Amino acid sequence: MDKETLEAAFEAGQDRMIEKWKEFLSFPSISADAAHASDCVNCATWLCDHLATIGVQSRLLETATKPVVFGELPGAADAPTVLFYGHYDVQPVDPPEAWVSPPFEPEWRDNRMYARGAQDNKGQVFYVIKALEALIASGVELPNIKIFIEGEEECGSDSLAAQLEEWKDLIAADVLMVCDTGTQIPGTGCITMGLRGIVHFTATLTGSKYDLHSGVHGGKAPNPAVAMARLIATLHDDEGHVLVDGFYDGVVEPTAEERRLANEVPFDAAAYESETGVEPAGGELAFTPAERIGFRPCLDLNGIHSGYGGAGGKTIIPSVATAKISARLVAGQDLGAVLESIVKHLQRHAPPALHLDISDQAVGGPGLRLDIDSPILQKAKTILRELTGKDALLYWEGASIPIVASLQRVSGGEPLLVGFGHEEDNIHAPNESFSIEQFRSGFIYVGMLLSSF
Repeated sequence: MDKETLEAAFEAGQDRMIEKWKEFLSFPSISADAAHASDCVNCATWLCDHLATIGVQSRLLETATKPVVFGELPGAADAPTVLFYGHYDVQPVDPPEAWVSPPFEPEWRDNRMYARGAQDNKGQVFYVIKALEALIASGVELPNIKIFIEGEEECGSDSLAAQLEEWKDLIAADVLMVCDTGTQIPGTGCITMGLRGIVHFTATLTGSKYDLHSGVHGGKAPNPAVAMARLIATLHDDEGHVLVDGFYDGVVEPTAEERRLANEVPFDAAAYESETGVEPAGGELAFTPAERIGFRPCLDLNGIHSGYGGAGGKTIIPSVATAKISARLVAGQDLGAVLESIVKHLQRHAPPALHLDISDQAVGGPGLRLDIDSPILQKAKTILRELTGKDALLYWEGASIPIVASLQRVSGGEPLLVGFGHEEDNIHAPNESFSIEQFRSGFIYVGMLLSSF
């Protein structure tokens, strides 16, 4: 289906799409909160029923926690199979008082939808479904389509990962289509070429049985807060290089062409500082910001706590210090092995007078890196050029979508990650939103792509 026909279909159905989109957004499907488990199931059931109304055979696949919405639309026997992945779960809404309108009472303001999940990922999932509905209604020839929409992406996809192998035949595909991404420049298409994997854990240093008077015990009792600061300081040198033995094992250097393309994505250091309040001075300073997030692993302290933090002073030697630590790892790295190397480093450097405990160890999905010469990438670039009038940017993302690399391995599908999110959408923050123009762009892109096979 061509761009003009899809534009007409969108204009004709826009009001109806918005109303159904609001229904989808009204479910408080917060996967990380057990209190919303039934809301997640209700959301999945609604989505499954909605797919059936547009002509997609659909059912729920049960996991140990949240169900997966699975749909199938058979195409020609010799046509390729496209597996679409998305998620219906959303982030918590805290702090609720910061929302202009209630997060699960979708509100349309200034051509933007405001609600939790408006963009991530319900909005982007829904333009895919609406584009598919328009294609089905038109009778255009389509590939075999499979839909796989999970309910725990925002809390790690652990249950899904545990069962994925069971569905190997069910989800077998040639292309793995993902929309849970964004653009770097509004109005310019962007193809995400890589993702990083993640590991994380909690480190706790324990000293005395209780907090001690710093006058009576200062200079005599070991201080867990000071020791934790020293322990964390052993992880990096002054140039941001990680000092853990084995941390960089498996890292594959980018090709000259990958490096060139990654650095073509405009990055304004002054604008970054204006937006965030800090210079882009973290990580390995020998690399550009694009290279640091796209091709290099990083090790971060996510939080640290010890002793007193209230008003005024409290002169103590705290008994405990706790640190939350995570690492973003790139394709080719063994996540479990790197996690073990970090833990061993901390154990080796911990002071003998204090007890170090490592807990909450977790290994997320591995990193992902795509082929810049793949035919499906070229197809997407052509469509995005026609849609926007500009050459698409290739972007190596520093964040993670936990299950995508595993989906690639199990399904056999070649990943294609194209989404239309913007920074201003405020995903994971109060007042999340998604504009009708972004929704429209996604709708037309999906329609053009699926009808091009």
